[in-house]
Amino acid sequence: MKIKMLFVLILLISTTPFTAQNKQNRTLSGTVSDIYKTPLPFITVGLEGTSIGVVTDENGKFTISVPPGNFFLITSSLEYEPQKINLSDFKERQKPLQITLKKRKETDLSEVIVYGKTTAQQIKEGAFSVNVIDLSKYANSTTDVNQVLKRTTGVTIREDGGMGSDFTFKINGLDAKIFIDGVPMENFGSSMSLNNIPVNLVERVEVYKGVVPAYLGTDALGGAVNIITKRKNRRFLDVSYGYGSFNTHQASLVGSMSDSKTGFVVKLNSFYNYSDNDYTMYTNEKYNVILEKVQDGHYVQIDKAKRFHDRYRSAMGQLEVGFENRKWADRILFGLLYSENNKQNQLGATINTVKGGQWSESKYIMPTLSYQKNDLFIPRLYADLYTSYSKNTVNVRDTATYNYDWTGQWVSPHSTELDPGHNKYIYKNLVTRINLNYDLNSERTQSLNLNYNYNTITQNSYDLIKYPSQELDLPSRLSRHIGGLAWQGLWFNRKLTSIVSVKYYGMDTSKEIDERVMGNNNTVLSGTIVKQKKFFNYYSGSLALRYQFQEDLGIKFSVEKAYNLPSMTGLFGDGQNYLSNWDLKPEQSKNINLGAYYNFFLNNVHYFNIDVSTFYRKASDYIATKIVSVSGKDYYQMYNEPGVNLYGLEAELRYGYKDLIQLTVNGSYDKAINNKKYSDETNSQVSLTYKDQLPNRPWMYGNADLTFSKKDLIGKNTRLQVSWLYQYAHWFYLSWEGLGYKHTKDFIPSQSVHSVILGYSWKNDKYNWSFEARNLTNERCYDNFRLQKPGRAFYMKFRLSIM
Repeated sequence: MKIKMLFVLILLISTTPFTAQNKQNRTLSGTVSDIYKTPLPFITVGLEGTSIGVVTDENGKFTISVPPGNFFLITSSLEYEPQKINLSDFKERQKPLQITLKKRKETDLSEVIVYGKTTAQQIKEGAFSVNVIDLSKYANSTTDVNQVLKRTTGVTIREDGGMGSDFTFKINGLDAKIFIDGVPMENFGSSMSLNNIPVNLVERVEVYKGVVPAYLGTDALGGAVNIITKRKNRRFLDVSYGYGSFNTHQASLVGSMSDSKTGFVVKLNSFYNYSDNDYTMYTNEKYNVILEKVQDGHYVQIDKAKRFHDRYRSAMGQLEVGFENRKWADRILFGLLYSENNKQNQLGATINTVKGGQWSESKYIMPTLSYQKNDLFIPRLYADLYTSYSKNTVNVRDTATYNYDWTGQWVSPHSTELDPGHNKYIYKNLVTRINLNYDLNSERTQSLNLNYNYNTITQNSYDLIKYPSQELDLPSRLSRHIGGLAWQGLWFNRKLTSIVSVKYYGMDTSKEIDERVMGNNNTVLSGTIVKQKKFFNYYSGSLALRYQFQEDLGIKFSVEKAYNLPSMTGLFGDGQNYLSNWDLKPEQSKNINLGAYYNFFLNNVHYFNIDVSTFYRKASDYIATKIVSVSGKDYYQMYNEPGVNLYGLEAELRYGYKDLIQLTVNGSYDKAINNKKYSDETNSQVSLTYKDQLPNRPWMYGNADLTFSKKDLIGKNTRLQVSWLYQYAHWFYLSWEGLGYKHTKDFIPSQSVHSVILGYSWKNDKYNWSFEARNLTNERCYDNFRLQKPGRAFYMKFRLSIM
């Protein structure tokens, strides 16, 4: 019934007369390039004396609507001299404009007129509830993408430790999907995770909350993150190296070369990470964090201890070659990505499980093919095609035959040796994505988007202790089909934006279980290998609206019904810290988002941006995580909560004074309430946790970022930058608040983390140096089930950027 009402709404909107639109507007398109014919992205193109303007895309192209009258077209950029073109004789039938810009001799901000908006600002003011983070600000810091996202409203990232540790990522309390250039991150291997990718590889990050654009083709409930890597259409090289506490090394190399005549292009992305992660852990009786050692056959408490088995190393290299800006392709790239990592596993799910011999390693290789083309076969049809095939080989080993204590010595309190383990997993993954967008008119006010994503992951598992020659293979498979159709419309002189979409979700899973009882000489006494299968099939719909009262003031509203399909880890485990749960079901949610934004200048030197939004989620079969003890060791396991209601409010304020001061302050409040009323099948016994908040999850948190930046302070073409970063998380219970006595319950304390970054650049940002002090006050920070995170740490980084 609700889907029918949605389509009635679509029909009513589509039949609304467009009396407010000016039919006499003319469409002007063109390309902006430099003197070497290299297309220039993110150049402002506007009409003099008006607020009408756009920003060129990644290929230097633009399309602008010109009202009746005589106008001058003006370009504006910090790097290039402005151009002024008389449009009095312009006709829509003429060929697209070719605009050539020259580099500025001196950068004079007073000459720069902002008619249009950056890509980040345009996305942020679109119909979706979205935060857009420009990572150029963090290019000189030693941080990774994970650390940046932690400072975003509505985002919670729960980490188990230092570099390379496992983490969970949620938006507004629900699972969110992560993409790299529109491709799901889970298809890139474990080395390409948020806490591995250096900021130098990334141009911007888009954080969608609730309703997600159809072209991402995701099954997320809370939203999605799309990491946009650097795709500059010109020659550049960016090299960096950083060193810091816990013997941490971080290096990256990003570059691109192109030939404007042939369109041939070569792109390279690579990074290397290493850390001993040997930070100090502390006993804290108040929060039931107890470190112990064995003395005279008994466990005794100790005040502190260093992690002794937590080293992490990862590396990635990606090479892409192809052509750009050809008649037959805007871009076609053939790529090859290789990555590997080696990770020691110090802990299980809690501090009570100390490991000294378990480690894992993976080797991952993935060839890729991507193709983009505007006006494919017919005008205004855009195609974005992608496919990849990967193989990931993971070995999980535990050669230690005893338990360990926090001093690093092995102990056997029960006088029994542990069996060594060596499991091998081979993952094969096929990904195909088709994204088609068709503009229904030349003004680009109406468009249709069709998206289809298919990926299948096959896991082959081997027990190399029990079957050294790999003669027994127990495969598991997860296949997902996600299709979406979206219609975007611009109404009432582009003041109203509407996006209506429908989605299809299909998931096919299977696994094999060895139920055989073996005798001597590997003879089968009884039982067989059993194969189990499951299939899920769902449909959903969404509506997103944005109304712009004026250029910089608007409201947003979105509503959807969405699904989140279980992951490979949730269904089959990871062989280390997560147990499998074959009965895990997809979670579903009905989401509502409402928000508003306002930007304004004061006296042309003070800039303000205010974003406020609220949300409500009604989820069923909510996927949560619990602790399960097996043979005295603690593990994670995902499970379904029957019903959860989530609601919250978040706000962000940005302030800027000229190019000297930038201040960002944000806060998030979100509750997750158990709405399962009865604990028995007869519906006679009210659950003791009914209306309680879900345990072990942050529900109130915020951030502040104050940056001072000054050019030419220490010399010509130099820049000095100082940033103060603050993060706050309110305390929360680790178990249900309605069970037990509150004064005896375990909880995660409130935490305040201060960090400082000092950066210095010279030769117009060609050479860059930075110093970073994280957790300056050495706050004791805890996360998942009281797992302690690193304390005070210091890092330095040098970066060379050649454009």
